[in-house]
Parts: sequence; C-alpha cells; structure tokens
Amino acid sequence: MDTNSEKDLVASCKHGNKTAYAGLVRAHSGRIFAICLGLLGNRHDAEDMTQQTLLKGFMQIQALRNSDRFAPWIARIARNLCLDALRVRKHQQAPPVTCKEQQAAPEDLRRLEEALNGLSIDYRMPLLLFYFDGRNTQSIAETLGITQANVQARLSRARKQLRRLLAGEGDDQ
Repeated sequence: MDTNSEKDLVASCKHGNKTAYAGLVRAHSGRIFAICLGLLGNRHDAEDMTQQTLLKGFMQIQALRNSDRFAPWIARIARNLCLDALRVRKHQQAPPVTCKEQQAAPEDLRRLEEALNGLSIDYRMPLLLFYFDGRNTQSIAETLGITQANVQARLSRARKQLRRLLAGEGDDQ
C-alpha cells in the first residue's frame, strides 16, 4: 500500500469511517503477525496478540498524530503488547507452548525457529524486522525507539549469535 492511500485511510478512520480500518488491517496484519510470532515464539499466542494489536489500534487511532506513520505506530503497539505478555509469562513461569504445526515443520525450519527463539528480544526484533519484514534500519529504529546505529549493532550481534546457536545445534546431532 502506498503512503498516500494509507494516509487517506487513516484520515478516514479518524473521521469515523470504521470500514476504512479494514484496508489498514489487510495491509498490515501479516507484518503485525510476524512481529508477534517473532517475539512470542508460537502461532497461537501470535494470532491472539495480532488481534489485540489491531483492536487497540482501532480504538486508539485518534491518538496517532501523523497519519503517514501508521505502520511504525501499529508495530510499536504490537511490540509493547508482546513485551507485556512476555513479562506476564515470565512471572507465571509457564513453559512455552508448541503447536503441532511447528512440530511438523521440516528440520531446518525447526532448528532456525529454535535458534531465533534463543536470541534475546533486543536482538530478535531487529533481525525479524530486517530479514522477514524487509524493513530498513531507519524504519526499524523508529519502530523500536532506538538509534539507527543501535539497530545496526544489534543486527550484527544477532547474526553472530544466530550463527553460534545454529552451529552449536548442528554439533549435537
């Protein structure tokens, strides 16, 4: 979706057009799901958090100051909701849930997913946004609220950690 049509949809939503939000959902739900899946590590929780994110975005669209900044704004909502959920999960100390789809995935994908889940959130988020969402470092910096240099450093460290995790898993098998 180009920025002008996105900006028009956001403006229309702010003026009470509830159906215009459906266009924003279609354009961004995949990206939001990818962020949630990357942070939470399982499909079920990611689906729930995606819905919560999109609902919260709809309820708070009036708070969006700059209509052409919807994508980073909704991504930030997703990130914050996921981090809150992870904090709750940490306090409950529940084991991570794995779904049957993940168990049925090919071995390489399973290893990659496990390695990605082994990264800290500070490294996993920029890596997922860069490689799986195709975002540039400036966009990632805006979404995460950090500097572009910090994004580049985290990407470099994440790549190194990911290589170590994948190499370590390969030695065990």
